Amino acid sequence: MVSSLPLVIIQSIQTIWTKASRGGDRASARNRTPEACKLPAQVCSFPDTVFLLHQVVYSEHDLFQHPVEKLELEARTEPFRYDCLKLLLAENTLRITVEWERSEGAPRRVVFPRKEIFLQEQQWARVTYNLRTSWESGWIYKKRVHNIGFFAHISPGIFLEGEPVHTYRDMAHLW
Repeated sequence: MVSSLPLVIIQSIQTIWTKASRGGDRASARNRTPEACKLPAQVCSFPDTVFLLHQVVYSEHDLFQHPVEKLELEARTEPFRYDCLKLLLAENTLRITVEWERSEGAPRRVVFPRKEIFLQEQQWARVTYNLRTSWESGWIYKKRVHNIGFFAHISPGIFLEGEPVHTYRDMAHLW
């Protein structure tokens, strides 16, 4: 795909579990969920005036084997916000700011300084973190991986074909 502006793609991979998957075979299955997935084939045909959001969710109800996937088009806004990410596009540079929302879950994270990542065309970054939130009868645990790409030329396997130029990890001990 060739376009006048690079296409911004956010691939969000989320793994969700409860206490039942904190150890043993279920924890092993949970830990095998990928940090990058193949994009749906139709990503190659979208205009550059949108952000593409590819959501992939793994859960313990099927032992983390069959993720639910969704592809959404989001209007380009300045800034564009998704989860803990704020994206700004200026002069062929994609600026990504990691901003923690205090109400999202535990453990609490330092709000400042914020992490900033700058991408040029044909580059991508990965932001990974985990958290826990209260739920009906206990805790729900989540691992989130956001692959953010700024691509003029894409293929469905683009997040699998190489390594990110920037990586940010904040993996807390979730007791």
